[in-house]
Amino acid sequence: MIRRALAAAPAASVNTAVLLLCQVAGIAGVVSIQFVGSVVGERLAGDMRLATVPVAVLVLSSALGTWPASQLMRRFGRRPCFIAAALLSAGCLALAARGVETSDFALFCTAVLGVGLHGAFVQQYRFAILEGQPSGRAPRLLTMIQLASAAGIVPGISLFGLLEGRTSSTMPHTLLILATLQAISALSFAAYRPQEALAAGASAAPDARARALYWPMVAMGAGAFLVMSLIMVPTPLQMCGVEQRSVKEASWVIEVHLLSMYLPSLSVGALLKRMSIAALQGVGLGFLLVGFTLSWIPGFEGHLVGLSLVGIGWCYVFVTATTLVARSRSGAERFRAQGVNDLCVFAGSGAASLSSGALLSALGWSGLLHLGVLLVVSLMALAWNVHRA
Repeated sequence: MIRRALAAAPAASVNTAVLLLCQVAGIAGVVSIQFVGSVVGERLAGDMRLATVPVAVLVLSSALGTWPASQLMRRFGRRPCFIAAALLSAGCLALAARGVETSDFALFCTAVLGVGLHGAFVQQYRFAILEGQPSGRAPRLLTMIQLASAAGIVPGISLFGLLEGRTSSTMPHTLLILATLQAISALSFAAYRPQEALAAGASAAPDARARALYWPMVAMGAGAFLVMSLIMVPTPLQMCGVEQRSVKEASWVIEVHLLSMYLPSLSVGALLKRMSIAALQGVGLGFLLVGFTLSWIPGFEGHLVGLSLVGIGWCYVFVTATTLVARSRSGAERFRAQGVNDLCVFAGSGAASLSSGALLSALGWSGLLHLGVLLVVSLMALAWNVHRA
């Protein structure tokens, strides 16, 4: 009966449902490592300077896997690649659970490498969901993908807090549950029916002003990722390792932060009808500065409010920078421009993820916030110089 129902349903509708479900599961697997990676890293390595290495491995493997993922799908099609990637993530999350159980830092980092590679395929879901769909549905479908990403944050982080204290080995159990979600995701792709993409219309001519702003906006997007990762990655380490707070409290902070990164994107269209891109980018930079400042407030509230505002600020800065990058080139040239932009963005995030543990150890929480404020002020100066004309 289920098979007959799937056969009768429009392929595009079935694909949309499958991709949204898999987006939830895929984001859950990635953000679980983003949240718990530094805590596990510090525990397994016994050195705070190495604590954020697993998160850096996650980011860098996602970056390095982006190009191979697109080429593999070009060669073999989306469905077999999506299934293989989801199974890889399921196996690697189970391997990560084994690494935690055996206190094997190298095994855990190796497992995280596979989860990051799966993240490169998850990034392709937003392109796959548009295939076979009328162009007028694109904004609605992309909004649905964003909401699915936000929904994936909840199981990706909340499970660690919900299971805390209920088992003798919380993290391995949670990672195994997340591995099961990836296996379900792989099975659901059996219903996915590959579609030929709609013929692309003629590319619009590039915006001359955006073309002139290409490199400053690449720097702005990479800088936004750098300053956001600089505070997000070591926050669980600071809360659980230094302040001796519970995993549940840290999970609340990171969960709200990640939701603050995704959900404000739904308001960007309405805001840009009332203000310029430059003005909205300025608003985002203001949120970043206030967020870092409020993070000095001691206790759970300071972390929660400060990191939430940092998430909102990142969203507005990153979306506006990416919009101008997209407008700066047209035709075949835009693929190279966007590829360079993504490489710089991942480099900024990876650098912050890799170094934040060592910076926290060397500078302390207050020193890390001082550095973050300095970087945000530098981004403000860059934005002022490039937009004032």
